[in-house]
Amino acid sequence: MSALAKQINPFNLISSLERDYSDKKSILKEVNKGQIGISVVQVVVGDTIFAVEVGMAVETIKYKKPQNLPRSYPWGLGIIEVRGEVVPVFDLAVFNEQLAVKVDKDCRLIIIRHEQLTFALLVSSVSAVSYVSEIHKNANKEEIGEFSWQKTNTNQWIEIHGKKLHFLDVKSLLNCADFLKLTL
Repeated sequence: MSALAKQINPFNLISSLERDYSDKKSILKEVNKGQIGISVVQVVVGDTIFAVEVGMAVETIKYKKPQNLPRSYPWGLGIIEVRGEVVPVFDLAVFNEQLAVKVDKDCRLIIIRHEQLTFALLVSSVSAVSYVSEIHKNANKEEIGEFSWQKTNTNQWIEIHGKKLHFLDVKSLLNCADFLKLTL
């Protein structure tokens, strides 16, 4: 055989690959369906349990007393230093006109990063990471119970082990005009 006879016709190769792909396309769709979802942690703020996306909540550290800022809003607890970075600390419960989070040995600061913004939320406790398949939209009182926080949008919920939890949408929280104000 000559060298030309051994060459592969590119059109035949492409047709063969397209047939192989179309045969396996349905299998690939089924595999992808099982992998859709997000990882969350459960945080307790005041008397409310929220789920926060792990991609936003990048770190949890033991509570350390923030340095106060003059003329600060009540929910702006001050600032802390985390590996050379200045991080403002907020009490989400006070922001929503609830009782302040009681600081004890179980309190944690959950570090939130979104784009160039970094801040910490004071929480009573943090759970291990859980995986959920979907975030449910447009929650109503029947689905997840009464919720009285006016400034935090929680019309989304998730289900973990049969328990429905409020999903804290950090992006919508950051759109709340008052939240990121530290000083006058």
